[in-house]
Order: sequence, then C-alpha cells, then structure tokens
Amino acid sequence: MKIFLTRSVVLASLALCARAQTYNTAALVSGDVAWVLISSALVFFMIPGLGYFYSGLVETKNAQALLHVVLLIFAVVCVQWCLIGYTISFSDTSPSTFIGDVQYAALLKTTTSQNAVAATIPASCFALYQMMFAGITPGLFVGATAGRMRFMPTMIFSVLWSTVVYDPICYWIWSNNGWLHNLNVMDYAGGCVVHVSAGTTALVLAILLPRRKDFLIREYQPHSPNFVYLGTAMLWFGWMGFNGGSSVAANMRGADAVLASNLAASAGGLVWMGLDAVVNRKRFGSVSFCTGAVAGLATITPGSGFVQPGFGLIIGGLAGVVCFYSVRLVKRMRIDDSLDVTGVHGVGGALGTILTGAFAQYSITSVNATTYTAGWVDRVWVAVGVQVAAVVATAAWSALWSIIFVLVLNVIPGMQLRCSEEAEITGLDISEVGEKAYEFLDGSDEVVTLSQSVRRGKVDVEA
Repeated sequence: MKIFLTRSVVLASLALCARAQTYNTAALVSGDVAWVLISSALVFFMIPGLGYFYSGLVETKNAQALLHVVLLIFAVVCVQWCLIGYTISFSDTSPSTFIGDVQYAALLKTTTSQNAVAATIPASCFALYQMMFAGITPGLFVGATAGRMRFMPTMIFSVLWSTVVYDPICYWIWSNNGWLHNLNVMDYAGGCVVHVSAGTTALVLAILLPRRKDFLIREYQPHSPNFVYLGTAMLWFGWMGFNGGSSVAANMRGADAVLASNLAASAGGLVWMGLDAVVNRKRFGSVSFCTGAVAGLATITPGSGFVQPGFGLIIGGLAGVVCFYSVRLVKRMRIDDSLDVTGVHGVGGALGTILTGAFAQYSITSVNATTYTAGWVDRVWVAVGVQVAAVVATAAWSALWSIIFVLVLNVIPGMQLRCSEEAEITGLDISEVGEKAYEFLDGSDEVVTLSQSVRRGKVDVEA
C-alpha cells in the first residue's frame, strides 16, 4: 500500500512537472525581466505626463479635467485588460488570424507561462507591460475633444473601443498568428497599434461631436506652457521604456530603439519650432518645440527597433515638417481637433510606419528574432506597400467602429458624448469633476470671454 501511494505521488508530481514544462518552454532571463518591469514603470510615467501635456494646452477651466480623465481612462482599461483585453490581444493558443481566444481571460495561467512573443519573461510580466500601452492609447484621442466630452460616456466609449478596436489590431500585428504579422508588417512599438488607431479615432470624434461654440471665432491659448514642458519631459523620459522596452529583452535592439527615439524627438522639436517661427512668425516657443518633440517620438515609434539609430534624425525631421502642415490642414478644414491629435499622432504614426518600410535593415531586424524582413534600403521592395496596407487597415477598422460607437451612445438617454453648452462655458472642471485646478481663480474671465465671443460670432454671422 505504501509503495502504491508513493508511486502515485511520484507519478502525480511528474505529471505536474510535465504540465509546467509545457507552460515554461524557455528559461527566464532575470535581466530581461528586470528591464521589462522597469519599462512598464516608465510607460506608466507617461500617463501623468500626457495629463500634464494636455492640461497645459487647455484653458484654466478644463485643466483638472484633462489631468483626471487620462488617469481615469487608464484605470478603466486596466480592468478591461485583466478580464478580456490581454487574452484577445496576445493569446498564443488561438488558431484565428483575426483575434485571440479566452485562454488567458482574467489573466489566468499568466504566472506559470511565457508568451510566445516574449519567451524569456513570465507572461504576467509581459501582460503588465502591454497593459500600459492599452491604458495610454485611449487617453490620446480624448485630446481631440478637450473641453467638450462628458466623463461617463467617455469611459464607456473607451472600454468598447479598447475591446473592439485596439485589442484586435494588437493581435493582427503583434501576435505570432495575426494576419498582418504574417504579412511581415513592421510595427515595433505601436505606430499603427497605438498612434494610427488613436489618431483616426480622434479625427472621428472631432468631426462627429459638435464643435466648440467659439471655434474659429477666437484663438485658444495654452493656460500653462510650464505644464506642457513638464508633460513633454515626462513623456520623453517614459518613451524610452515605451520603445526601448518593446524589445522585451535587455539587448542591443532595445538600446538602439532608445537612441533612435531620442534623436527623433530632438529633430522633431527643433524642426517644428523653426517652422513655427518662420511660418507663424513666432519666437523659439516652448509649446512649439514640445509639440514637435512628441510628433518625432510618435513617428519613430514603429521603426525604432527596425532602423539604424541615425535614421531617427531623418524620421524626426520629416515628422516635424509633415505633422506641422497636417495640423494646419486640419484647421483649414474647420475640424475642431482641440489638441491636434490627428496631425501629431495619427499622421505621425502613419508616416513612421511607411518610413519603416523604407529604412528598416536586416542588420537590426534580425537581432533576437526568428522571422524578420527589411525595407527598401536592403532592397525589399514590397515593404512599403505592406506598411501602407497596415495603415489603411488600421485606420479603416478604427474609423468604422468609432463611428458606430459614437452614433449608438448618442441615442442612449444620458450617454451623449457631447457636454451641454452651459457645461462648456463653465468648464469641465466644475461640470464633470466638481473640483477646480486653481481655487484662487473663479474662471469668470474665461466665461465672459467665451460668452462674448459666441455673441460676437452670432452677430458676425447675421451681418
């Protein structure tokens, strides 16, 4: 009897070991785990950075609202990511090329396995890192409707959008079985997944939500260039984990991505500031430089781990020019994209994705990779066409579902995305948050200015 029990225990232990081995197909590398954990913290640091960046660009009456909504969306998406987001984005057991299965719902089995795309770190560590990406992406497009989008519908929209738009696109491009991945699309850290999807959604929201009442009547001024500067520094710092951590390993590729990102940010900021000085006859504006730096970072994102670091200067410089004129074009089309999300992130992400098809090289793409491709510089002539296809597919999917969600929410009582005219005039700090960023200011100057501008606009139109 004792022999039988002993044998049973041994067999059961062997069975558990065998099962564990099927989950742990590669040895963990402590350096990789440490780097991805640090990168996760760096990307999280971008959340308040984005909040400060947006808060500084808006008027005083909306300053606290922009700070709050970015972190609020992050928290809501974290819950969604745990329950369903991660598994449909990164399931490595799904036979589908379109979306993952529910194998890892509620993050089950992530502590005893490694994901196929990050075999040297625990799946739980990889899920944490990717959760930061999922959480910051919806925060980008709320900048397009700053000062006119209600909080509760915004949170519901963000959950729907993350589940139906972000997560499938994530699977298409980054999962080993995704259909765009199988076409050899190169998107290292989120040119399409993050920036094109968010930028397209920003454009949809800017068009479908009625414009601000005094749009085109007066010029909006950032209430705090200091906040913009602080937010940019935080974003820039965190972007080193955003792009550098996408190697999911402490290796040369991650280092190259960080270096390329810094060069692109520097070039983008300088070029944008120079254009603003020449075209708009401004001085060496800090807001101009900061906007250009963010554009450069967004544009280098898809190619940061696929191109030689020196190409970061070219990509960042082109971002400064193309994104600058894209912002001007959106304004000329009378689209009320409050904080220029379409031109900076949407166009920047698309431009960077296409340029990756031109500048990617085997000497970089082959590092720590089992399958890899390159771009025009290495005579892979189909690369740009494939990259364009990825941009079109991402933008079309994002636009389609964003339009559907806006139309559906707007017909549900109490779920209208657009705030009232009274709330817009008062400011979302009071109407949505119930707290003011600056208690020593009553905001009356801004309210009077807006009311006078609206009345002046009505008089001008009637005249």
